[in-house]
Amino acid sequence: MMRTRRGFTLNEMLISLVILAVVGAAFTRILRYQTTYFAHETSLRSARTVARTATNLMLSDLRAVQDSGAVDSVTSDGKFMRIYVPYRYGLVCATSGTVTTVSLLPSDSASQNMSVYKGFAFRNATGRYTYIFPPLATTMNIPVTSTTPASCTGSGSGQAQILSVSVAGRTGNILDLNSNGPSGAIALTPVFLFQKVSYSFRSSSVYPGYLGLWRNVEGGQEDELAAPFDSTARFRFYATGDDTSRTTPPTVANIRGVELVLVARSQKASTTLAGSNTVKMATSVFFKNVRSF
Repeated sequence: MMRTRRGFTLNEMLISLVILAVVGAAFTRILRYQTTYFAHETSLRSARTVARTATNLMLSDLRAVQDSGAVDSVTSDGKFMRIYVPYRYGLVCATSGTVTTVSLLPSDSASQNMSVYKGFAFRNATGRYTYIFPPLATTMNIPVTSTTPASCTGSGSGQAQILSVSVAGRTGNILDLNSNGPSGAIALTPVFLFQKVSYSFRSSSVYPGYLGLWRNVEGGQEDELAAPFDSTARFRFYATGDDTSRTTPPTVANIRGVELVLVARSQKASTTLAGSNTVKMATSVFFKNVRSF
């Protein structure tokens, strides 16, 4: 009587182990490749996020800048620029001596509290804005509630007849703005208050050895907006009539736009490179507050 064989022979076991090893090695290789690819793409996405974040944060300031006279200073290496950024708008009511009375539209309180007044600008007869800076005396360099509000709201001769506006519980203001001399502002011309805002690429406080994009409101807060950036990140500039940006800055009075050359790095090193991934994004922003031609 024959016995039924149970189990496997040694040869069968060896063959099974070899097949399992081959399949396991192939699976491990695929898994390793996919993990490396995922880490690489994550690193690239991280670098893109750094560049896009910087772009989004700067656009609101740059697009509000007037088309000439609103750039205070830039550096030849393209790492720094200071601009005059409007934060409140209104109309001129009257000018008397060194005091200009203005009627301003309602504004969000948070926006006002985050801004630092550095002067005002009114639209002149040529369509451009004339920038007026307050006296250095600390008691005269901030807007104050007007002592002659009737020059804005009154209906008499020489009064602007501007109605006060209220929106969503916010009311406009009538303010007196001081200057070193007569401003020359004409009644009923547009006016805005501005602050001095600086953008710069300099050493990051979060990622040593790399650059960060810094925003500074003169007299206010300084923030590192985004990081890390490569040493080649910089600003380039457009002058009147330019189709391409310039590495060497033109005269600040002739700057009409900025190209943001954002060479961003990922926060973590890529598994396929010795260092982190680099992504270059270039975005041009032309000043939108353009005069009439």
